[in-house]
Amino acid sequence: MADDDHLPPQIRLVNFVSEEQLEEARRSRGSRIDDGTAQRDRSLYEILKENKDRKDAEFNERFKHRPPKALDEDETEFLDKLEMSRREYERQVADEEALQLQRFQAAVAAQCDVHELKETPSAPKVQTIRMK
Repeated sequence: MADDDHLPPQIRLVNFVSEEQLEEARRSRGSRIDDGTAQRDRSLYEILKENKDRKDAEFNERFKHRPPKALDEDETEFLDKLEMSRREYERQVADEEALQLQRFQAAVAAQCDVHELKETPSAPKVQTIRMK
């Protein structure tokens, strides 16, 4: 035992597994993909996609019943500015429509005045016959 104190402790960097140990593991617990005793029947893509879908479903289930997050100051400011710009745009559209309508009505009124002048009959000339 005194000799063991002077020897450096052995460090195992690689855990070597012999065929006998693999066979024993297969007999005791069956073939498993994790330890290399069984081959995969599906592609790695399918396995990773299934794992991702399962994790996403668990995440969604945890946060499904959570109330929506309240808006912070920056978000409310952004929404206010968006609403103001929408109202300004609608006001400009309404003003432009009103101006075009006013111009149209003025043009129609000008045409009506011209037609009225042409259609107004001239005063009939009264001819008087004088008898001599």
